[in-house]
Amino acid sequence: MGKLNAERSNVVLWPTWFAGTSEQIVNSGLTNSLIDTSGLFIVFVDALTNGVSSSPSNREDFPIISIRDMVNSQYLLLVNHLNIKHVYAIMGISMGGMQTFEWVVAYPDFMDKAIPIVGTPKQSSYDILVWRTMADLLTEAEQDPRKLDFAYKQAINIFQMNVNTPTLFAKTQNPDSLDIYLEQQYSTRIKPEDFLAGIKAMIPHDIYKSSGCAQENIKNIIKADMLIILAAQDHLVNPISAIELSKELNAELVMLQSDCGHGVSVCESEKIKNAVTEFLSDK
Repeated sequence: MGKLNAERSNVVLWPTWFAGTSEQIVNSGLTNSLIDTSGLFIVFVDALTNGVSSSPSNREDFPIISIRDMVNSQYLLLVNHLNIKHVYAIMGISMGGMQTFEWVVAYPDFMDKAIPIVGTPKQSSYDILVWRTMADLLTEAEQDPRKLDFAYKQAINIFQMNVNTPTLFAKTQNPDSLDIYLEQQYSTRIKPEDFLAGIKAMIPHDIYKSSGCAQENIKNIIKADMLIILAAQDHLVNPISAIELSKELNAELVMLQSDCGHGVSVCESEKIKNAVTEFLSDK
């Protein structure tokens, strides 16, 4: 999206969220609602496991991968295939935010700025509890198609219970049409084997382990200016780890107070866009 300038200095990399695709990012309108695209060349990348990129559903013997593997694959795509050796910024939502955090320790000289939105540098105990519960359901049932269908629906239910706040869900979903809403969710999700692979990649995510650097020394590795955007009521990706990192880096932190929880990118898009626009305009 946009036009690459002659200096190739206006690239913004935007990896996808968990179970999401670059097509969904574009079609949702989030690009223009979260960032002023004027003068920027935005590269959307489908992360491994999303069913469009390399995933268990389209590649035999797909291995267990990590968030670092996603980042490494994107680096190779940019450098070897798109001839992009440096980007102005990297930004992403949710698992895209996790990839953004991983990028700044995996390739610290590759970007000037980084904007993780409702992501985390390290899974909290609650995050692991949620992801592991979904993973265990799917793993236990994956050899039986009938059991897998039921397990996948339960995993999606767990996801819905955490991606929303209870207040938001109760306000927006009528009890009389709940079954219709859930069936829509079941029918539009990626294949269960891809869903499981993405969860397995997220569970061990920890930039301190992947970089081999303790939290108190991480500022010696990270060179990018960071704008960390979080939701105070995020029940899916707890903000605690990102808050701690923002303090270590003395990075700019935007904490959004909203009943939308993990979905603040939609509910609080104007606030996010204002913060992102100001951050990116500061050269």
